Amino acid sequence: MDIKRAIYFGILTEDRSGELARFAKRMAEFEINLAGVWGFGIGRGNAEIIAIPQDPAAFKNAIKGTDWVVREGSCFHLTGEDRAGALADTLDRIAQEGINLHAVDAMGFGTAYSAYVWCDEKDVESLRKVLKGW
Repeated sequence: MDIKRAIYFGILTEDRSGELARFAKRMAEFEINLAGVWGFGIGRGNAEIIAIPQDPAAFKNAIKGTDWVVREGSCFHLTGEDRAGALADTLDRIAQEGINLHAVDAMGFGTAYSAYVWCDEKDVESLRKVLKGW
């Protein structure tokens, strides 16, 4: 398994038609390549876009002057050979260390998988140590 720490940005916006398209157009305008992007409603007319840019500094420049409320954090990108239960041992080890994950997004691509894992910012260093020891 390959493990890399990544910087993500959470963008709060309205939950309405076209918001993700507006975001995508802004990224294209500034030639920002994203390693990952997710968008979802969070209730009460609000939505959140989670973006993992390949160049965080360029991303920060691209969002200047927008009306988005943006927060920055750390997550981890895991890749490896896909098989039944590929993440089970990793997730079990994380749980044994008492680290609560906020989200896991994983997909298989033929013989490989790719997953992003998020935890509370106070637990990022602990999660890094668990994953590094893997």
